[in-house]
Amino acid sequence: MTVRVGVIGVGMIGQDHIRRMSMSSPEERSSRWPTSTRTAPGRWRPACRARRYAGGKDLIGDSDVDAVLVTSWGPTHEEHVLAAIDAGKPVFCEKPLAPTKEACLRIIDAEMASAGGWCRSASCAGTTLATTH
Repeated sequence: MTVRVGVIGVGMIGQDHIRRMSMSSPEERSSRWPTSTRTAPGRWRPACRARRYAGGKDLIGDSDVDAVLVTSWGPTHEEHVLAAIDAGKPVFCEKPLAPTKEACLRIIDAEMASAGGWCRSASCAGTTLATTH
């Protein structure tokens, strides 16, 4: 099964995640890795057919994206994670989950209210949070 993961933020950490994901099993290597940035898609393996988006919301809204990986700047995490949850897409967020305790709680509330089976752990406001549903 091919899972098409959209990556929001392909700086150093995002590139590291993409590299690790692209070196997984042969079936998974054929996955596409859409990105929301303006970096050149040609830097990834040929099997990783990157696509550029104007922003994270465009990436999340694309029906070709099955799951979302958020590795953008910390203050943008809440916006992207909430949008992915709202779109019904599994989402992994690099730490911190959000910059404030209130933002983390909004994400957790949205996750718990969703029908999805989200699982994520992150450091938030000096506390380690782990949520499953």
